[in-house]
This record gives sequence, C-alpha cells and structure tokens, in this order.
Amino acid sequence: MRTEDRNSILRLAVGVTGVFSLGLFLGWPLAVVGAVFTALFLQAPAALPMAAFGKLFVFSIGLMFISFLVSSIFAPYPVVFLILVAIGIILSFTWSVSGAGVLPGVIALMGALMIPNLVLQSQDLALVLVFWIPLNLFFAGFVSTLMFVIIPAEPPSDAQKKAEAAQDFDPHRRIFRMALVTVPFALAFFVSGASALLVLFFVALLSQQLAAMPSAGKTVAIAMLTANLLGAAVSILCYEVNVIAPVFLTPVLLCFFFCVTLGALGKAQIPLAAAAGSAITTALIVYGGSIAPFSDEADVKSITRVLQVASAATFVIVAYIVVDEFWPERRRQNPA
Repeated sequence: MRTEDRNSILRLAVGVTGVFSLGLFLGWPLAVVGAVFTALFLQAPAALPMAAFGKLFVFSIGLMFISFLVSSIFAPYPVVFLILVAIGIILSFTWSVSGAGVLPGVIALMGALMIPNLVLQSQDLALVLVFWIPLNLFFAGFVSTLMFVIIPAEPPSDAQKKAEAAQDFDPHRRIFRMALVTVPFALAFFVSGASALLVLFFVALLSQQLAAMPSAGKTVAIAMLTANLLGAAVSILCYEVNVIAPVFLTPVLLCFFFCVTLGALGKAQIPLAAAAGSAITTALIVYGGSIAPFSDEADVKSITRVLQVASAATFVIVAYIVVDEFWPERRRQNPA
C-alpha cells in the first residue's frame, strides 16, 4: 500500500474516532452528525481551505436560523409548510449543483428537512438543533484540518484534477432528477408523522452522493446497496459487541477499528472498494444513532435503526434507477 494511502486511512480513523469519542463522552446533541462531517472532510484528498470553511460555517448558521424561523411561522398551515419544504429541497440541490459541493449540499438539505421536521415535534428541540448542527460542523472542520496538519497529504495529481474538470452535465436536468427522488420521500415522511431525524440526515447524504455520480443506473445502485448493507452489517456487529462489553472504551475501539478496516478496503484494488466510503457513513449513522440517540429516539435498538435506514436507502436508490430510466443524465447543451 502506498504511503499516502496509509496516511489517508490513519487521518480518517484518528479524526473520526476522536470526534465520535468526544461526542459520546461529553454527550453533545447529534454528535454522530459531527463524526459523519469529519469523515466527509477527511475522505477528501486535501484539507478544505480556511476561507471556504469559514463561509460554509457562516452559511450553516444563517441557514439553520432562517429554516427555524420560516418553519415556525408556517407550521400551522400544513399545505404551505409542505410546499416550502419542497422548495427548500429544490433550492438545496440547485446550490449544490451550481458548484457548492456535496457537503454544503448536505447541510442545505439538513436545513430543508431536519429543522422543519423537528419544529413540528418541539420548537425547543429544533432550536437545540439550530445551534448544534453548525457547532458539529465547526468541530468537524477543526479536527479534520488538524489531522491534515499532523499527517500532511500529497498534492492532488494531474489525473485527479483532469477527472474533476471533465465532469460535464446538464445542471437543470440533474436538479430535476434529484428533486423527483427526494421531494416525494420527504413529503411522505412529513405526512406520515415520522420523526427519525437521522433517517432524514441519511437521505440527505445519500441523495447528494448519488447525484454526484454521472448515472444512477444498475451498477451505481448495486454499489450503493452494497455500501449500505456493509455499513449496516458493521453497525449491527458493533452494537452487539457494545451490549456484551458496555463500557466507554468499547465504542471508541470499535469506531477506530471499522474506520481503519473500511478505510483500507477503500484503498484496495477490488470492486467493493468503491462502497467503503459510504459504508463508513452508514455505520456511523446506524451505530452512533443507536448508542447516542437524539430527541424522542431514546433506546432505539440497532436493528430498528438498520430497518429505518435500509427502507430509506431502498426507496431512494430504486427511485434513482426509475428516474435514470426515463430521464437519464445528459451533457450540458452548449450554445452554437
């Protein structure tokens, strides 16, 4: 294995485990979200520039407060409320596709999905989320930047730069495709009165990951299903070990172990490697959400979380396959 690959795995494992462990020890709200943010930061080839991170942090604060304010005002009017949720989702995708990136798009979707959902349950809890999503982001950014300083990364290669520059797609069509998948799920989630916040977070993450791929066809669907099955299996195993040895050190060691194992899998030259990154975030959401739940989700067992996430993943992935069949991606139409 190349030295850079080993360094990348070590950065990921130490950084994610550090945030995950501190979140459990200090008991801050939605610490698992901070761990997932850290994983997304550390899977990048280089640290996010401080100026870009500062803008992202300020954006997250403003977005959460605006979402809370608008949701609180229109919560008594269900039809208008749902229309605004749909508009928020579409605007989130528009901003992401315009060049903001996956992580900013996930944060925007959290503002469009999670805050409104929690406002319907409890405005006090929603206000807690308004403060703690940006704080989780800030802490994740700080830890990931520190890890890149302690374990420096090699500059991106010319091949990586060319691959990024080679992306060519019709942005309006991609936004339409993303909205066709996510808006129906969100509306069904709200109408049914569901309150599993981490499922909404998972859907926001999965939607962004799928949308970033050139096509959601069968190959991508199999890869994403494999990733989620792998992450779910890892989380169930970790949860059962946690039941056998219910001490603080157990989840810390388990998190480090599955980050190293799945991180190494991601660097291996095998077909399953592409699923490793998504498997890490799935494992963090399922396992972390089971041992450190939020809101009224106390005592949620791992198998229940797996079923919730699996149902959401199945819906989103199957929907992307259907959308890809009838409205496939196409290249940007350049004016003659």
